[in-house]
Formats: sequence, C-alpha cells, structure tokens
Amino acid sequence: MLHPDADILEVDVVTGRKTALARVVTKALKALEKAKIPHAVIGATALGVRGLPRMTRDLDVVVLTEDAYAALDALVGAGFRSAAPIRRSEEPEPMYVLESKGGIDVDLLVAAGEPESTVVAEASEASVFGTSAPVATLEHLLLMYFYSNEPRHLGDFARVVTESEVNLEEVTGYLSEVHPEMLPVFQERVRQALHPPPPPPRPRKRRRS
Repeated sequence: MLHPDADILEVDVVTGRKTALARVVTKALKALEKAKIPHAVIGATALGVRGLPRMTRDLDVVVLTEDAYAALDALVGAGFRSAAPIRRSEEPEPMYVLESKGGIDVDLLVAAGEPESTVVAEASEASVFGTSAPVATLEHLLLMYFYSNEPRHLGDFARVVTESEVNLEEVTGYLSEVHPEMLPVFQERVRQALHPPPPPPRPRKRRRS
C-alpha cells in the first residue's frame, strides 16, 4: 500500500518504489539553465509545483522555435537521447521526446506562437525537486489545457478551475486581447467545470426469467 505522505510525482503508485523522476528532471533543467535556453516547465510537473500533483513519468518543457536546436543540444549533451532523428536542415518538429537511462522522458514542446510564447516569457521561478526553474503559472497552464485536444487535459483544466486559486480574470483578459472569439468557449468550459452535468441514471436491475 502506498504511504499517504508519498509524493506521487516521485513514487510509482503500483510498486511503491521511488522513481528516477527527480534525478532526471534535475539533470534536464540544469542543462537548459546552463545553456541559457528560455524555457518553462509545464504539464504534470508544473501542476505539482503549483499545488495540484498528478502522477507522471516524464518532464514536459516548452521552448520557442528559435531555441529548439539549442535546447536539444543541451539535453543531448547532458546524456539524453532523442527518440527520433534530429533533422537540422528542416524546421523543428512540434515535439521531441528525449529518453534517459532512468526510463524517464523529457517531452520538449516546440512552439512558435501563443499562448506558449507568453508562457515562456512570463514563467516564474519555483523549486522543482530542489532546483530553481521557470515554471508555468496556473493561469498559463489553464490556457495551454484550453487549447489542447488531449482528453486528459480536460480533467486537468477542470482541476485547475475547481481545486486552485487560479485568477480567471487574468485568463479572460488575455483571451479578450489575443483571441476574443474564443472567450465564450472558455467561459463555457469554466462553467462546465464548476457545474458538471449529473451522471446518467443507472439502469434498473435486469430481471431473470
């Protein structure tokens, strides 16, 4: 049984054993910092730092297109291996998976526009497993989940809305300025998170003939 005080970011909930996540994350973040690559921690690790822990087996980091190859160089130099070929003669891929010997991956998201450019520019320093790093704010995580089409991010969106002190006015202000046509969609998503529809009624017990 998993100890109630165990950190689900570091402990495998099935085996109860500590994973290599903290060591791998620290190595990756120090490599990016040493290379002076503008970046931001996002995803489950950022959620955990901001007070909403969720189990994860990787580190999600976002960089801008112009810094993609420099970030890859820094991570490869730190001992990570790209799961796919890095073709420098072409535009960077939207995402690279960097594998480690510890079985923990670094998912490097490469973005050219919004909201990621704001996420990187305005990430605030926070402690990630004892290492200071730029981490996306709750408001910026909410924006990224809003624009994501991954089903699990719907749940993350709802958690940020219902379980944190996220500043919704800041998010709506951003959308009003940058993408006003999406504001009603965002407001409806927030409403659904705060007031989810009731589950469907359970079917009656079948009678045996």
